[in-house]
Formats: sequence, C-alpha cells, structure tokens
Amino acid sequence: MSLTARDLVRRIASDAGQSYSEIARRVNQDMAKGKNLLSAVHEIARENGLDPGRYTLDPEKIAEEIRTILRKDYAQTLMISAVLAQMVESRGRDSLSPPAFFTFMEFLADATAAPKRREKRIGNVEEATTKIIELTTTLVSVICDWSRTGIVGVAESCPEPLRGLARVILRKTRLYQAGMWTCISCGKIVSIRETRALLCKECDARLPGPTTLKRTPPKRERHRTGYGRTVPGDTID
Repeated sequence: MSLTARDLVRRIASDAGQSYSEIARRVNQDMAKGKNLLSAVHEIARENGLDPGRYTLDPEKIAEEIRTILRKDYAQTLMISAVLAQMVESRGRDSLSPPAFFTFMEFLADATAAPKRREKRIGNVEEATTKIIELTTTLVSVICDWSRTGIVGVAESCPEPLRGLARVILRKTRLYQAGMWTCISCGKIVSIRETRALLCKECDARLPGPTTLKRTPPKRERHRTGYGRTVPGDTID
C-alpha cells in the first residue's frame, strides 16, 4: 500500500499507461476544485477501467511512518524542523502549506516528548525532510475535508485515533485564515503580524540571540492547488 500521494499517483499512472505528470496534473486540478485526494484518484481509476479499491491510503500507517522518522534521531529532527519552518514562511511556489506544517508540529511535539535518540552519524537530512513533507501533505489531504477555499472539516473516513489531530489542524488553519498564528513555542495565539520566525514576541525576546530562521512572518493567505502545492492569495492585513 502506498504511503504518499506521489507513490499513489505513480502507481495509477503506470497501471493506466499514462505519464506521471499527466495524472498528477489531473489530480491537482481536481483537488484545486475542492475534490478529496482519494476521490480524484478513484475517478481516474474508473475512467481507465481500473478497480478504485486498489488505490488507497492508510492514514494510521502514514502517521506511524512520520513518528518513526521523527524519533529516529533527535539532531536530524531539529534540522528538519528548521527547514520546514523556513518553508512555511516562504512565499515561493514550493512553500509548505500551513495545514501540512501544523500536522508536522503535532507529531514533533510527541517526538520531542519521547526519549531522545542520537545516532552517531546523521542520515540524509534532505531525503528525510522530503519524506516528511510528502507524508504530512498526504495525511492532511485524507483526514480532513476540503473545499476550494481549504479545509472545511474532519473527513468522515478519518480514523478515530487521528480525529483529534484533524480537529487541531482545522482549528489552527481557521485561525491562520483569520490572520492569527499559534506560537510554536508557547502555544499563545497572536496576530500573524506580531510574530517573529513563527514565535510570539515574548518567546522571541527570551532567545539568547538573533533567531536563525528568516524573520519574515507569513502575510498572505495561501490557496491549495493540489497536494502539497499552494499559491499566494489575498493579503491578510
């Protein structure tokens, strides 16, 4: 069974005898219109005479894979965190969508609370980061319901163990859409315009020196155009 949207799209493209880019474009277009990831994939399967039931994703297995990666090595996890924090602040085409970042932060909290493992040699951080991005964007695409404007609720098919996570992502996304941000350190809800490197002013002031992350708070809403892809929207000011 596939764990990421990318792997799932590759499978159906191969079985349908079409190119990956063609199927991915179709899925992204359908998702930009508010269609669920699996609904988009299943429709393509039916159109090509394939069994939709063969193309599915298990949210709980995806969640477990995220936990495994984040608990593997504490130093590597910190590096992944720094990269994703910069990506969610980015306004570029490859910026990380806020819902995927919120998903990551919830798993990160659990990982850092567990006993910290340190490997003698840090693994391929870039590879691990890419994997986390794909897993979190896929997970949020299947445990939450979406419309053209973004997340609108918890998916009916969301497994019970992940419904709490889906509700947290929904709440934080709605706050973000309203111009509010949850400090990644203390959890305080503040205006996005008052944040510094994703921290509230108080937490930022307690740091011993200048933050290592780019001090550019996210100022534009982002509209989802497909799994893991966003484009800048209207200003939040």
